[in-house]
Amino acid sequence: MKDELAEALLAKVMHWGAAEVAAQRAVLQDLARYKYDEYQQFAPGQRFIESLALWLRQFGGQEARTAAYKWVRHRLIFLSDAEMNHLVTSTFPTLIRPWLLQKAADETGLRVTCVKALVGSEAYRLRLRQTLFLGLSDGAHIDQFRRANPSLSNEQIWHAYDFSEEKAKDFRKKLIKDLEKRLGRLPTEVEARYRAVCLLDDFTGSGKTYLREENCKPDGKIAKIWAKLKDKSSEFSTFVDQDNVELLIILYVAATQAVDYLEAELPKQLGLPKEVLQVAHRLPNSCRVECPDDEEFLKLVADEHYFDTSVDDEHAAVGGDSMRYGFSNCRLPVVLSHNTPNNSLFLLWAGPEHKIRGLFPRISRHRRFV
Repeated sequence: MKDELAEALLAKVMHWGAAEVAAQRAVLQDLARYKYDEYQQFAPGQRFIESLALWLRQFGGQEARTAAYKWVRHRLIFLSDAEMNHLVTSTFPTLIRPWLLQKAADETGLRVTCVKALVGSEAYRLRLRQTLFLGLSDGAHIDQFRRANPSLSNEQIWHAYDFSEEKAKDFRKKLIKDLEKRLGRLPTEVEARYRAVCLLDDFTGSGKTYLREENCKPDGKIAKIWAKLKDKSSEFSTFVDQDNVELLIILYVAATQAVDYLEAELPKQLGLPKEVLQVAHRLPNSCRVECPDDEEFLKLVADEHYFDTSVDDEHAAVGGDSMRYGFSNCRLPVVLSHNTPNNSLFLLWAGPEHKIRGLFPRISRHRRFV
């Protein structure tokens, strides 16, 4: 829809006069141009203002529409491509490199503040090459991470955490080849294995997708990876030092609820120190949509007319609460440029398969065929 038609539709939905249209147009156009139009899950040809108009139209009454519009204007958090890319590129120098420097300092006896000496040490150079970087999802932006860190070999970065037997052998072969060049000799059996695994992902709101207890056993992505790293029959046995491997979990963005949960559960369920979790940007608890600040909009969220009970399926049950307020009751107002997390309010991300319209419709991993 052309911008003029979308703005006319919005004005009609909101019953705005000429003065109100003039007051709101510049702000909405800037929001759309600067961020919201880049949302990747809009229907072909659709942009933010059209989506906003159609989303607001479903609310009955001017009072409800005004409350929804004000909430979007003042409470929505949209993480653009540029912002996420900034976090991806800053992850290595701010989180990973200090971790590697500390490990090298522990081995050499040098103070961690002696950065130049540590970076030039064999201990650090070995540590750097003996660290494997794996994506936890397609949101890990592994391509950007790879390009932003030329000091890392392309052969130690992989977009997923599953390997074929052939790929595992290939990783070991290339590690040996690189270490031989750096050391001027063939590496020993111990040296020719990865000593650390760094897991990368873009966002978590609850942490339960990564780690939770099911049937009295640890479950979730991190639990499965850690079990494989220790399993002598897994593909990791080919090229990882399973007896001494260390884990580092890097999240570009995480809600405080998720950080607190994971820091408590990692020691309890996997025996890992909470320090293995590092977050580039933590969303404070003040981001949560709560009364009294969000009372008017929460009335719409609670209204049965604006909810689809089909979304409360077996996948939602993992979080322990209704998806009305987001997975695991996260109550977030967050939208990522490539998709809206299901930890955000359902009214934000309802998809085409649901009976109501979402402002930023989400494409789910667990789709229902309609």
